[in-house]
Amino acid sequence: MATPAFFIIWYGISLLLIVAFIYDIFNANTVLNPPLKFVWPIIIFFFSIVGGLLYWFASRPPDIGRYHGRMEKMERFTEFSRPRWRKVVASATHCVGGDGLGIMTAMVIARLSGFSFWAEFWFEYAVGYALGWFIFQTWAMRLHGNGWLKSLWKGGRAEFFSMITVMLGMGLVMRLVTPAVVGAQPLPDTFSFWSFGALGLMVGFIFTYPMNWWLVSIGWKHGQGHEYMLKKMKQKNTSNEK
Repeated sequence: MATPAFFIIWYGISLLLIVAFIYDIFNANTVLNPPLKFVWPIIIFFFSIVGGLLYWFASRPPDIGRYHGRMEKMERFTEFSRPRWRKVVASATHCVGGDGLGIMTAMVIARLSGFSFWAEFWFEYAVGYALGWFIFQTWAMRLHGNGWLKSLWKGGRAEFFSMITVMLGMGLVMRLVTPAVVGAQPLPDTFSFWSFGALGLMVGFIFTYPMNWWLVSIGWKHGQGHEYMLKKMKQKNTSNEK
């Protein structure tokens, strides 16, 4: 994983898949939930082929291109998203994508600044939590009809539990795996930094999946689908017919 060849192949595939993803959401899977349109490219960038497969099987109905009306597409996407595992994959993706962007940004700053392990760990936690909470989680809660204060509360609550498990996975890779393979924590200008950063996020995804299953089960997170928006649209149509 610390070799230039691995880095070039892994992230080369990532870039190709991101181009394909962008084309898809503008031409076929146009009704993918808005926050997921932003987090899936982050996931695909770091997870490469693994991220592409997760998107294909969990967030893209295979026949979505056959539907043309917006409501038809939304209904098909919502039907496709009903299985709990798909909602949880989307929920975990939403978590790791937002958190991961903050974590990796903080990691670059921490490594260049010479932070100790625990200083870096908590700095990454704080930046990842803030980005995940104030942007991605709050945005998702707003799309379910909550006001700003309620969205901040619900988003922060969900982010708290998700972030703990993401950083547990990332921390284990930072503390145990990376030093065992490459020695000292690598700097951002090395191939191993980005390779093991991606590994840490993937382990974080695995760790946070059960937590997100629980959060979706109790209604604290929603995963994906357009149940709320479809209900509002149908109510509006019924009102207009009267």
